[in-house]
Amino acid sequence: MEFKYFKTKANERIITSDYIVGEEEYKRSNIKSASLPKINENEFITSLNENGKNIFTKIIEFAKSNSLVFVWGSKGFSLNVNINNENIALLFGYPPNSVFKQSIYTGFESILKKVNGSEDIVEYFKDELMKTDNFINAGINLKWIIDEKYGENIINNLLRIFSEVIRKIKEKY
Repeated sequence: MEFKYFKTKANERIITSDYIVGEEEYKRSNIKSASLPKINENEFITSLNENGKNIFTKIIEFAKSNSLVFVWGSKGFSLNVNINNENIALLFGYPPNSVFKQSIYTGFESILKKVNGSEDIVEYFKDELMKTDNFINAGINLKWIIDEKYGENIINNLLRIFSEVIRKIKEKY
């Protein structure tokens, strides 16, 4: 039996199955699975503790002032630079009740996959975030578990790094 997974433009998930052994005729069927409901900005902010609210509120303000695109999921969001209708994920934000805890994960894979010659952008992004002493390795990406109060200078430095990465992405795209 062979399974194929598809996602429609309406974000529906479809799984098909095919029997591939033998000459027998089998009935094929499509199986639809329901998606978990997506949260929105207000629900996300409400789910955060004070440490998370301090950081994520500033990231959301920054994103809005820089015309970045939020893609909301069932728990968190991805924050994207949109170029020619292509979303390039900079980061993923998660609330305390997710498996990732209250955190920020980078979107290095998206940058590498969607921006030509982007290795230097990802190297810059990684180096600058590691200098903050807040991020740690998480596979190919970095993560920041937001478990304490951070000062304005740390948040402003993070936003400065995001600004420069956005500039570099737009320059290369």
